[in-house]
Amino acid sequence: MKMTKILAASAAAAVAVSMFAVSTAAYDLNKDLKTGWSVSTTVPADEFEDTTTDTVWTLTYTIDDSLAEKDGHNYWCVKPMINDTGWPFISTLVGPTLSENKDTYVCAPGTTEIKFTIPAEELEHLQTAGMAFMGHGVTLGSLTYSNDETLPAPAETETVAAVEDTTASDVAAATETKTDNPATGVDDLAGLTMAALVSAGVAVLSRKHRA
Repeated sequence: MKMTKILAASAAAAVAVSMFAVSTAAYDLNKDLKTGWSVSTTVPADEFEDTTTDTVWTLTYTIDDSLAEKDGHNYWCVKPMINDTGWPFISTLVGPTLSENKDTYVCAPGTTEIKFTIPAEELEHLQTAGMAFMGHGVTLGSLTYSNDETLPAPAETETVAAVEDTTASDVAAATETKTDNPATGVDDLAGLTMAALVSAGVAVLSRKHRA
């Protein structure tokens, strides 16, 4: 009797551990979105009910490489939307790259997936209405989520200190390349140094703006 209880307890613990470890789920899409913006597919609301803003989603796809030779069609993207009136585009996903027009997400040639998290407001809508997809030049595979995964850190950007180091080297180079202006007889040191400073200053401002 005692052994039976031990075995039963062990089995229950194993099931609990197994349930805790499995925190991923996938929804098969298997949809060729083609190129005419007339094809769509949807993911029902209940696929989002056990997820949070920390849940990492992975959308898999394959790219139609033949479009690389077709002018006007040589681009690849997906457009996730809330499956509700007007199909509003979800422009605030964290992770994927917005297109230049900021109305789709880029599926770069050579890639097979994008990963993202969903902000709270959009997730609330998706848990009620579900998600719709349109796109161009890709065939969707599956939409998988994981509550254990984290998004990879964004690539490091060059620091302002590094830019300032470049500024100093530019000024030094300008000093070393001092020449005389044959038209005026005045040396060009000041002009070269100022040009280097202006150029470097623009670089610093530009990078600060992007940051």
